[in-house]
Amino acid sequence: MTVVMMWLVLSACSKQKEVVKEKPVKNRSAGYLLKRYAENKYNFEWLGMKVDASFGTEEKSESFKATIRMRKDSVIWVSIVPALGIEMIRVMITPDSLKYLSKIPENKFYYYGSFEDIGKLIGIAFDFEMLQDLLVGNAIGLEKDEQRFRSEIEDDDYLLISKYKRNVRRAVGVDDRKLEGDTILVNPDDPRYRRAVRRSDEEDGLIVSRYWLEPASCRLVKSVFNDLIRQRTMEVNYEDFQTDGEQFYPAKCRLLMSSTMLRQEMRYEITKLSSGKVYEFPFDIPDEYPRRDSL
Repeated sequence: MTVVMMWLVLSACSKQKEVVKEKPVKNRSAGYLLKRYAENKYNFEWLGMKVDASFGTEEKSESFKATIRMRKDSVIWVSIVPALGIEMIRVMITPDSLKYLSKIPENKFYYYGSFEDIGKLIGIAFDFEMLQDLLVGNAIGLEKDEQRFRSEIEDDDYLLISKYKRNVRRAVGVDDRKLEGDTILVNPDDPRYRRAVRRSDEEDGLIVSRYWLEPASCRLVKSVFNDLIRQRTMEVNYEDFQTDGEQFYPAKCRLLMSSTMLRQEMRYEITKLSSGKVYEFPFDIPDEYPRRDSL
């Protein structure tokens, strides 16, 4: 602070004006950015978080608090508490299973299912690693293969864009080198689009993925995924980075899911984070709770 004040005084006395310019962001290859991102992504073995969250549509939104415990690549355990301060929902997720316990007074039940049920509920195909990355602010589905991405600079951030084949660009009328805006719209009645959908061998064959990385350490600040087959968009924004030892994690997240019919938004703020502690994942089912076949 003293150095700054001295600089201001000297500048005023000399009546000279200086313009301090920030260094421009240098162009970097996709391979360089992927390497830097991997070096700075958040890693953990055990993790506990307290979260303030809200979820809803344009018409209605509900707020709640949650406790989240995780063991990397193994278990995600969630306890959800609404405004009254009494646990209403408990969830335990593994790479191949889902356990759900509802303690809502007029709707008490439990459910055992598969991880794929989560994707069916929210309308987006997820795997365990993707959900785990979403919660801690890591990039979802960011491949290490630099040949699958191209890089550019947008608003002083680095941008990685997934490449796709020329015949896909023709079919959907979208060029990955000329993308504008977060939502990519195609004409579902175009015969070329219909043929591309029929010929798509994989469900994710027509998904455009974009990742924005801040230039200092290539931490993820935004992701956008456009599902051209289902005409859906998922956008994830991260901000307010905090320290955990020598690592950084985003304390705030905004997740937006939109389609031609519906727009849903979830926000959460990590109010407390603890890594390194070994956690238990209790999931006892009261005898009087009935089991349901579906959620």
